[in-house]
Amino acid sequence: MTKRTKIVLLLFSIIMLFSILFLNRVLNPTLSSIQVNEKNQEGIYISPDGEKSITVYFNGGLLFHNDVTYVGVLEDFNTGLRKNIFLEMPSVKEVRWINNGTIDVNGIEIAIDDTYDFRNE
Repeated sequence: MTKRTKIVLLLFSIIMLFSILFLNRVLNPTLSSIQVNEKNQEGIYISPDGEKSITVYFNGGLLFHNDVTYVGVLEDFNTGLRKNIFLEMPSVKEVRWINNGTIDVNGIEIAIDDTYDFRNE
């Protein structure tokens, strides 16, 4: 194998590695980096004390937008803080507040200080 062939193979390998890392980042975003479209709002659920809300958005999928996911966004009315708190699929049938610090999504209890991502189950 010539020196030129080795260099070409090395460059090809490096390009492939960066391509795989880039595609993984684009096709598999973290829960906190998922952007929601306000037009895809499915429902708003106010906490028992009225200080927070969970808004559920239809997300249209993570992989080429062909599967179905739902993102729950927590909003604190006092601080204005908004954060993605859960990612669920294929549908969100029930969202309810258990107390001011915990919600129930399809039978899964989630503390509002925590997050739930179905991909990690």
